[in-house]
Amino acid sequence: MKRVYYDVEQFKGSYFDFGHFQVEKLKSTPLYQVHKSRRRKSLRRYTIVKKDVRRLFLEYASGVWEELHGLVEGLQWPFDDVIHEYSGFQQDWVKSGCSVMTGNGFFARNYDYHPKTYEGRLLIFQPNDGVATIGPGQRIIGRTDGMNEHGHCVGYNFVNRVKPEDGLICCTLTRIVLEAAKNVEEAVELLKSLPHRHSFNYVLFDATGKTRIVEASSRGVRIKIRGGVYQSF
Repeated sequence: MKRVYYDVEQFKGSYFDFGHFQVEKLKSTPLYQVHKSRRRKSLRRYTIVKKDVRRLFLEYASGVWEELHGLVEGLQWPFDDVIHEYSGFQQDWVKSGCSVMTGNGFFARNYDYHPKTYEGRLLIFQPNDGVATIGPGQRIIGRTDGMNEHGHCVGYNFVNRVKPEDGLICCTLTRIVLEAAKNVEEAVELLKSLPHRHSFNYVLFDATGKTRIVEASSRGVRIKIRGGVYQSF
């Protein structure tokens, strides 16, 4: 049985410096060459509109926008390339299926991807002017799931890629929710207002024990309350 290793990276400081810090760590790993080599393929698969990406991040996650600037300085890539590769806007995704379970005081999630598709980074980040979070990194700025300092947890499950539209991918949405929502109610409102690229279910669980499933896609958002009861938006 092969072992799977995870690097645990802790940082406290500004978003910009966090971006730069992550690049320095990234450059010493094989993952950096993978990211460089896939650029040509990424450019063929999807496009971005820079002003739309900027507007979204400045409205919902201005700190993460500064983090992208830190990546630019560290990578010495053109800003458009960094946004295209790491912002998570209009990103195509491969097929997958994961599951999440919540219960009395716990939030658990399995991963159905092969380990090589993950970054192997557990990030613990305390921004100078924001909410502390912990979670596995994905696409550098994104999170596959996580928890914030308020005890609010978020995880997602893939549904489909039917009729994608301009919007953010799952790991970027999860990062934004972790930093902007203290509880399930705030997370629901945020996921209703953010643009979704693909169809994913977001499982929310907060410190009070409340759980909600947000079924979100480019065509709308539904909230599963209990016993199969939904609210549609």
